[in-house]
Amino acid sequence: MPSNAIKTSDLIPDKKNARKRTAQSAHLIQESLKRYGTARSVVIDENNMLIAGHGTVEAAKALGIDKVKVIEADGNELIAVRRTGWSDAEKVGANLADNRTSDLSEWDAEMLQDLAADHDISPWFSTDDINEFLGQSEDLDDLADDQSDMLSDNFQILLTFTNEVEQAAALDTLTSQGFQCRALNS
Repeated sequence: MPSNAIKTSDLIPDKKNARKRTAQSAHLIQESLKRYGTARSVVIDENNMLIAGHGTVEAAKALGIDKVKVIEADGNELIAVRRTGWSDAEKVGANLADNRTSDLSEWDAEMLQDLAADHDISPWFSTDDINEFLGQSEDLDDLADDQSDMLSDNFQILLTFTNEVEQAAALDTLTSQGFQCRALNS
């Protein structure tokens, strides 16, 4: 399979990307690249437009990682990145970083709405999902009432933050302490 190299600056972000990185997820992607180097592939089309891996490319550029090894593929085989020389702790850390940074990103509900107008996204997102991301599914007070009716031992706190960074930090702190939390934007 032929391969060639390009630069990260040659990669074109997809304007229709519906995934947004929070400040915390962007920081953690950079931290992962600092600690473990690159360990996952990104997906580009024949014109070098990013299909998947926008956050990884943004972090790589910020850290001065400029080389991209391109592997041509037609989708009929898996592409594996083999990393050698990692300790067990580094393997665990890379796995956790990869999964956690995705958890901390958010969906761009307006972009999902735009995509749904032109494409069938129903296997991945329902109209209710998109409305929930937009904060249109229920009033926060109705949501709290509905959830308190479901379980008598369910207690809630509504916190308001002045920005996304504060919200992400509080969410991370509370979830790391074992609380079930979710971020809402209104």
